[in-house]
Amino acid sequence: GSGTVFLTNCNLGCIYCQNYDISHLGQGSPISAEELAKGMIGLQNMGCLNINFVTPTHFVPQLVSSIKVAIELGLGIPIVYNCGGYENVGTIKLLEGIVDIYMPDIKYSDAQSA
Repeated sequence: GSGTVFLTNCNLGCIYCQNYDISHLGQGSPISAEELAKGMIGLQNMGCLNINFVTPTHFVPQLVSSIKVAIELGLGIPIVYNCGGYENVGTIKLLEGIVDIYMPDIKYSDAQSA
């Protein structure tokens, strides 16, 4: 399965969010880049097929640092960037060569696109 890492306090703030406690109420704990890197290695060692960051937009610089540390520690599974789809060009450029799979949500569109 996917090694899903939820990041707290989503930048979108959708009132209908299925992960409301995480995205709106700040559920979670701060950790260092090194701790997150070790967590990614732990997920890989448990057999996860990828590392899936959910709502990562507002933590991109820190995530890039952590992913680089994880790669040095032996991370070899794909990185999934599961976002709201409103990333700017600068954010995408920071992720170039780091993220393997981009998975933006389609929000606020017609039923067919959703």
